[in-house]
Amino acid sequence: MRDVEKTSIPHQTNSKRSRRRRRGRSGYIFLVIVIAVAVMVTLSMTVFFNIKTIRVTGNADSYTAEEVVNATGIAVGDNLVRLKTDEAEQRAIEALIHVESIDIVRKFPDTLEIQVQKCTPAYNVVYEYGTLIVSEHGRILDNSMDPQPGLVRVVGYNPSETTPGKQIAAVEERYDKVFSAFRDLIYEGDLTAPIVEIDMSDYNDIMVNFDNRIIFDMGNWSEISYKISFAEQIIAKQPADKEGYLVMVGTNQVSFRNKADYEATRKAAKEAANPKPTEAATTSAEDASDAEDADGETPETEAAQEDTTEELYGDG
Repeated sequence: MRDVEKTSIPHQTNSKRSRRRRRGRSGYIFLVIVIAVAVMVTLSMTVFFNIKTIRVTGNADSYTAEEVVNATGIAVGDNLVRLKTDEAEQRAIEALIHVESIDIVRKFPDTLEIQVQKCTPAYNVVYEYGTLIVSEHGRILDNSMDPQPGLVRVVGYNPSETTPGKQIAAVEERYDKVFSAFRDLIYEGDLTAPIVEIDMSDYNDIMVNFDNRIIFDMGNWSEISYKISFAEQIIAKQPADKEGYLVMVGTNQVSFRNKADYEATRKAAKEAANPKPTEAATTSAEDASDAEDADGETPETEAAQEDTTEELYGDG
């Protein structure tokens, strides 16, 4: 009797059915996952993560915690997930004039923290109609007729924005750049001699008053940080009671001048540039020529001729 060898032949129909069954299971699992995620998202935005506690931290001397919370427009029961923190922060900043910044932080599952940073008055910006009290970061805190004692005085800045709560802005953008550069220097707090006044009335001849005793004629606004640092190095070498003027000479030298002599020279220079009308102005050219010296040149005034430089310092 012959042995019969049996061979198993895979059924093609069963193989296709198995693949369809696997695909069906995968699709079903995917659908279940999608439904589960949708349910979780819905619950998180309706039932879960609703605010139970609102905590105000930081420093807001001018406002109570309740006032801060009300300014954000957020209330207990609001949903943490749906909360639009950027819009809430902006609402609060606009409502709370004496607040510099507000950060709203979600703390899941049910707590909201509002971090507040108060404004610190830093500048009296004097302009045609009064004085703007301005914070360290340029926020207008008050529009007053009277300056606030102890703040840096800013002269020559013509503001286009004077509304409390707004960011200060100048009519001419270049003055904003000057003011911003000085604000950065003062805010960093590394100045050894305090700046008490910045006069930018002449954009190309900015005057900086250090400690109400030394005035720095720094010229134009270029390289403000370098010039102020250089001036401070020179001031640090002077006696604590010394008064006078520092004058920027070129790009890397500063001269220290006697106060009375410098002011006399500056006054004479202004008068020469803008002479007052006098009877002499109506005299004939012949009379005017009599004032000339033997070489045919008009002599300079005594103040203009005087060398008022006491010391000259170079950088490097």
